[in-house]
Amino acid sequence: MRLYLDLGNSQLKWGLRQEGTWIRQGRLPLKHLDQLATEWRNLPPIRAAHGVSVAHPDLRAQVERACLALGQAPCWHSSKPSEGGICNGYDNPAQLGPDRWMALQGAWQLQHRAALVVMAGTATTLDSLDEKGNFLGGMILPGLTLMRQSLHQSTAHLPAIEQGTYTLQARSTQDAIRSGTLAATLGALTLAREALSQKDSRVPVFLGGGHHAELSPYLEAPLHIYPELVLEGLALLLEKDQARI
Repeated sequence: MRLYLDLGNSQLKWGLRQEGTWIRQGRLPLKHLDQLATEWRNLPPIRAAHGVSVAHPDLRAQVERACLALGQAPCWHSSKPSEGGICNGYDNPAQLGPDRWMALQGAWQLQHRAALVVMAGTATTLDSLDEKGNFLGGMILPGLTLMRQSLHQSTAHLPAIEQGTYTLQARSTQDAIRSGTLAATLGALTLAREALSQKDSRVPVFLGGGHHAELSPYLEAPLHIYPELVLEGLALLLEKDQARI
């Protein structure tokens, strides 16, 4: 039994896995990390803990203490120049966020072909992978919630929205904000996908993150939805390495 961790900008995502199968998964906002010991109190014994983190070191230390209470110190993974069949095309490979690297690993280990890897969370990342496993680069834009919050906080009258209808000709401010933020994200995604696709062959999108359900209705096939794609990639990469031993 192994514990996998994705310590992100706003949440800790975690999963317990045994022999290639997820036994249990969960999410916890970073502001509630003090509840992690309670969240994990009924977990079975674990052999190892592995994770990626883009959070502040103090938050990572909180997670480490909770893992030690389970009997295992976590091993934190970072981006590498090459790993798992993927070549990292970043100018400085170590600068690539480890969460993006593991999402790329997830797409590649699940289906060895070109893909656009989209993680729709606090930030939205759009990363391009070619048919040889080369990470070509990507884009980062504010996530949907972050865009909407910035409009509310930086203007005098635009409201904070919870819902709204997506339409290109919105007739209410709430609908206009939801439509504008969605259209901006979908437009960037479409441009990235078109740049990677060959003629009439549309590359698959691997979609994860907390906003996956909001984006997925507007994306054409082939589309593969893995809400916890970072955890998937981390687990598949390590299981592949274990199989070689």
